[in-house]
Amino acid sequence: MSAVRRALAREITVVRRTLRPARAAARRLQALSTPGTGFVELNHDTAKTFLLVSSGRSGSTWLSEVLVEAFDCRMIFEPMRRDKVPLSATVPWGRYAEPGLADPELERVMGLILGGRVRSQWTDKFNVYRFPRRRLVKEVRATNLLPWLRDRFPEIPIIYLLRHPIAMAWSAAELKLQPYFGEFLGQPLLMDGPLAPWRDVIARHSADADLFHRHVLRWCMENSVPIRQLAPGSVHVVFYENLVEDPHGELQRLARYLGRFKEGAWDFDPARPTVDRPSRANYRKTPMMSADERLRSWVDTVPVASVERAVALVKEFGLDHVYGADVRPNVTAEALLQGGTACPPGQVPGVSRGTESSTSR
Repeated sequence: MSAVRRALAREITVVRRTLRPARAAARRLQALSTPGTGFVELNHDTAKTFLLVSSGRSGSTWLSEVLVEAFDCRMIFEPMRRDKVPLSATVPWGRYAEPGLADPELERVMGLILGGRVRSQWTDKFNVYRFPRRRLVKEVRATNLLPWLRDRFPEIPIIYLLRHPIAMAWSAAELKLQPYFGEFLGQPLLMDGPLAPWRDVIARHSADADLFHRHVLRWCMENSVPIRQLAPGSVHVVFYENLVEDPHGELQRLARYLGRFKEGAWDFDPARPTVDRPSRANYRKTPMMSADERLRSWVDTVPVASVERAVALVKEFGLDHVYGADVRPNVTAEALLQGGTACPPGQVPGVSRGTESSTSR
């Protein structure tokens, strides 16, 4: 009987080895049949790239899906996630680089990303176009890089999306996401530079037992830099709350911003995209709600004491002019940014008049 079993085992092994190449070929064919992996992109000019940056759980996936429909473009999803994209292995969450200073390795990585030269099942899992001529890069780990990116890649339109820190932190805590403070604290250039005035605040709150509160701290640590260093008009600011209440009005604002770049490169119809859609990042599969319900979803859920502590922390960071206890922002999008000299209307951000922006790398 044992001899029969051994013979059967040998036959099964032979069959498996025979079928293995066929299965692998079938998987490759299946991959090529989906736009997420089976697409052709020939133009790697960085001027064909649109960058959307925000904190996590801020509506960036929803907005990126709306924009992909508007521009018929490839979506590159969070290419700076280090455990998914080897190219970004050396770039920590919340990476900071001082504007104007050379950083050859960072420039190499970001140049490849913004040129569309990164491909993986992770980055392209939401792509729906087989022959894209433009691309949208959506990232939640690059807020502190925005001043450097604006300086280094002036030809690229940039959206900076913000959502109420309480709503963002509550969503992240519900999903038990970690704030990854070590990636911030391990950067001397960040901690001894723009975040140095709040070193003691960070030390007190980063060890808090409440995961929700720690995410509020991370919101402060990854939004303080762009708010204080970016010049007004240098990037396009969008508040999630305004987008929820008046999506087509916000898309019209975006169209005016894009008109400052290469003529005709980013023209689109603000009324075309479908805005009443659930995001693919809606992991809790909650149904579509009215605008007011979406904005107030945390009001009756987050404990009052937690709200009060969160508002106090935001105030300690000097960001209470942006958000407070109300569900809507305290400031207009045009008045948010506090750094440098305002970019004149009609001028491409980061480029002086009479100076051509670089369009390929």
